[in-house]
Amino acid sequence: MRKILISALILLPLGLFAVADAEAAKIKHQQTIYADIEGIALHLPEGVACDDKTLAVADTGNSRVVIYRLEAQAMVAKTVLPLEGLSPIVIRMNSRGELYLLDGRERAIVKLGADGKIDGKLKPENLPNPQNFVPRSFDFDQQDHLYLVDIFAGRVLILDGTGQFLRQIPFPEKHGSFADIAVSPQGAVYLLDSVAGAIYAAGPEAESFTLLSQGLKEFMNFPTSLALDGQGNLYLSDQYGSGLAVVSRDGTFLGRKFGLGWEDGQLYYPAQLCINDQGALFVADRNNNRVQVFSILEE
Repeated sequence: MRKILISALILLPLGLFAVADAEAAKIKHQQTIYADIEGIALHLPEGVACDDKTLAVADTGNSRVVIYRLEAQAMVAKTVLPLEGLSPIVIRMNSRGELYLLDGRERAIVKLGADGKIDGKLKPENLPNPQNFVPRSFDFDQQDHLYLVDIFAGRVLILDGTGQFLRQIPFPEKHGSFADIAVSPQGAVYLLDSVAGAIYAAGPEAESFTLLSQGLKEFMNFPTSLALDGQGNLYLSDQYGSGLAVVSRDGTFLGRKFGLGWEDGQLYYPAQLCINDQGALFVADRNNNRVQVFSILEE
């Protein structure tokens, strides 16, 4: 029954995306994560943050964050951080390993302290039009400046590590709905428009965004998360299409990966992505109640 229902829900969208992915990077499944250290199952996880040794999962349905560590080439559950009253939908890790999350209930950025407890909400200082501030997603650069998608005021805010306003980049005039942001090691900023199926880019000191890639709706349904690999390629999770798409740094579509299902290497309503410096790709496989780990293989 489950298989019939899921197939019926997205049979038409998947038919639109029968494209070859010969040019896209090769991806190999490594591990599937279902539970915490006590064996308690993940429930509708929406966020993943990572570095080379740590994976933090925003276990949204359970209102908690679960921490995993790399041991013998596998991620092993270590710690559970309860977040009573919060709904973590996006989670990020800065260069010092500090965790920040977006609470979907109050639309606030929350910092977790070294002890795993909530260390307060981000309160940007000296913002232009501070009353108009609703975060949708965020990312860090290598200096731990925070780049925040403010969907109310139509801008990307750049803040320093203490929350002080540095500058802002306005959204492009014609756009749909921005869902995610990614900052490259070189300081390039990428902004994902889910509704229009487009990626915009801005240089390290740019004051505006330019269109990098459009027409992605031809290849995917509703992309919502964005991540960069070591080659500068962009990976997008297609929530409604239950797959991933890959776009080159110049905006060229490189192909789709995976498809609907619950076997290893298949997805059902994927959410946030994370790629570490070792080429490990983590996918919050939301409606399969798990996180999948892949290796991005160099050609």
